[in-house]
Parts: sequence; C-alpha cells; structure tokens
Amino acid sequence: MKLPIVVVHGGATVFEKKHHDAILKAVKEAAEKGMCAFEKGGSALDAVEAAIWVLEETNLFTAGLGASKNLDGAIELDALIMDGNRLESGAVMAVRDIVHPISLARYVLERTSNSQIVGSGANKLYEQMLAEGYREGTSSKRTEGPFIAQNCDTVGAIAIDETGRIASAASTSGWPGKLPGRVGDSPIVGAGVYANDIAGASCTGKGEQILRITMGRMAVFHVEQGLSVQQAAETVMSELRQKTSGEAGLILADKLGNLAIQFDTPHMPVAVLSSDMEYVYCSMTPVWSIDQD
Repeated sequence: MKLPIVVVHGGATVFEKKHHDAILKAVKEAAEKGMCAFEKGGSALDAVEAAIWVLEETNLFTAGLGASKNLDGAIELDALIMDGNRLESGAVMAVRDIVHPISLARYVLERTSNSQIVGSGANKLYEQMLAEGYREGTSSKRTEGPFIAQNCDTVGAIAIDETGRIASAASTSGWPGKLPGRVGDSPIVGAGVYANDIAGASCTGKGEQILRITMGRMAVFHVEQGLSVQQAAETVMSELRQKTSGEAGLILADKLGNLAIQFDTPHMPVAVLSSDMEYVYCSMTPVWSIDQD
C-alpha cells in the first residue's frame, strides 16, 4: 500500500443493523473524496476536509445534517482540523446553523491568527468566510466542499500525502441531549484530534473520557517513544479503560502509512483507501492494523 492514504471513521458507538450498508457506503465515499483531492494535486488538509465534508452531508452520523439536538432542542457543532507538520490547527465550537463546520475550522486555521473560535463569534466568522469567497454558500446553512475536491464521485479522518505529511480532523454535534454550550473532545487539540510530523490520530466516543487522558496526543506520543502504531493504539485504549469507563475508539497513522484502528464499542465504521484507489479496509467491527514495514 503506497502513500497517499486516506483513513475515515464514522464514530465509535452502536449503529442499527439496518443502517450498516448505508454507513459503510458513506465512509467509503468520504475516503474516495479525500483521495480525489490528492489526485488533483491537493494537500493532506484538502483530503481530510473533503472526507469530513462528505460525512457532514449525510444524516447517518452525529455531525452535519445528522447532528443531534442539545437539551434545549438546538444543534451546536464542533470541528477541528490540524496540520501535523506545522503543528497548527483551526477549531470552531458550539456553532449553530452551519452544516459544514469543518470548512469553517480550516478557515480559522488558514485565514486567522487564532486557533479556536466559539459560538456567535464563529458564526460571524462564517459570514466573513463566505464574503471572501473562501467557500461558496449553497444555502443559508451549507457550503460547497473544498474547490479542489469538487466534481469527484461521492466523523473523523486522517490523510497522509506522498511525502508523509499528515493532517487529522473531526466534526461532531456531540451526544443527544447535551447541555447547551457543551464542548467535547473533538475541537480540542490533543484530545479528539492530534497530528505532528511523526503521526496523527482522530478519536471518537465519549468525549469527556477522551478529554481526561488527552487521548489523541497520548496516542501520538507513544509512537514518538518507539511503539508501533498498533502498540500505541492498544496502549492508549488500555489507559482509557484503566482511568475511565472507556466507550471510545481511534484511528492512528504514522508518516510511513502504518495504520491502526482500536475501539471498545460495538461498532466503529472505518474505510481506508490507498493511492491506487483500492480499499485496504472497510468494516463496522474488527480491530485492525497494517504495517508498511
């Protein structure tokens, strides 16, 4: 399996069996969209944004169009995107009336001097993003995907380009009935998402548990300390279960394209697509890894 590689997950939880085929189709389409961005000369950031955008466009996941309502019946979304080589990220938290917060998070990364924007400030920035033409609005709440990934076949992702540059991302509404204003792990650097020039992680599941051990950063740290990605993923999941009640999962990849998937929930749909457009993996349940060595 050659670089570039796109890895996409649809969340660690329980999915009704009747939705399994549609969910696997969605994560496959997300991986294809990310790879299409690579094939058009795009970056790892283009690939992860494009992949997440596809998942936000479905109503199958607790993100985008499938977002869950909070305790007050409102929808508040979080998203983060991180460039591993630059150690720079953009995040938006508790934003309303936006279907694709991943694109706004990238705008924060690339067009502002800040890393995290919350609530009404993020919504104001969304209007600025559209006014500048950074993304094109298709309705009052939706935007087109990354320009470089448009006209391709077609909630977390990792993309590794052919030079080994890594980007990681996540997008979510959080669990149904959350407290208004609640922000989980997904938009927090080092918790739900982390990437550097060695490895990248995207976590999913019970956000408060993931936050307690800064799961994404710890997974990458274990790789930095010499563990394989599979050993690192197993170690961080063990740490999560020892220190919390668990109920989470992650995808983890290093710059060579070694990948690991770990979770302790009944399901975590994942698709892995390599540069030759061959599916290395697409499943709802098995724990899995692949080493390039």
